[in-house]
Amino acid sequence: MPQTLRISCSAILFSAALPLCLAAQQPAPPAPTSAAPTRASLAGDYDGGQMEVGAELALLPDGHFRYQLAYGALDESARGTWEFKEGAVYLTTVPAVVPPHFAVLSDKPDPRGGLWITLSNAAIMEGLVQTVYLLYGDAPPSDKNPPAVADVAPDGHVPLPNNRMPRAIILAIPIVSVIDKPIPLTGTGGHHLTVRFEPNDIGKADFRALRLDIQDGVLVMTRPDLELQLHFRKR
Repeated sequence: MPQTLRISCSAILFSAALPLCLAAQQPAPPAPTSAAPTRASLAGDYDGGQMEVGAELALLPDGHFRYQLAYGALDESARGTWEFKEGAVYLTTVPAVVPPHFAVLSDKPDPRGGLWITLSNAAIMEGLVQTVYLLYGDAPPSDKNPPAVADVAPDGHVPLPNNRMPRAIILAIPIVSVIDKPIPLTGTGGHHLTVRFEPNDIGKADFRALRLDIQDGVLVMTRPDLELQLHFRKR
């Protein structure tokens, strides 16, 4: 075959293949993305269950919500209003939650010295051990200044480190992640406190514009107080 013919055939083959090469070099079209969420699209029922956790969330079209959580020994619920703004969902409990706390009925000097605590409605603590946080010094408790911790004995006695009377105490509320107000202790003698547990709205989650981020249609609730993160998926 003459040389000129061979060149012409090669040119024809190259020209035919060129569109295929260029097509292969073109970037792939972007993958379709889901529509941006709207208030209307977010309304509905969500399941946040995971291992050892049962959780449900309902965002109602009228702007109200219902929430339930079962996590270990903790059962909590909440009702209130929700908003969609800044690309996230915000939950607020309505009416505002009145947290449980311990009311001091009396604080009398005790000739035995030390610290003694009597719970007037002791039946509510049946099977549980009452924990007491002991505050020393003027600085508030923190990670760098943690309080001492003691458990109330069956007879009401609170063992004190080096028999030092604290300036104040905080009675822990079992199961519920609520920090009650400190109870001040004055004087150098012994104290015998009689307290009553006020349940108030125990078991109700206190949401104050709690932010739920939206990740691929999943509502993510972060609860540092429970060391838990919930992922609510629409049913």
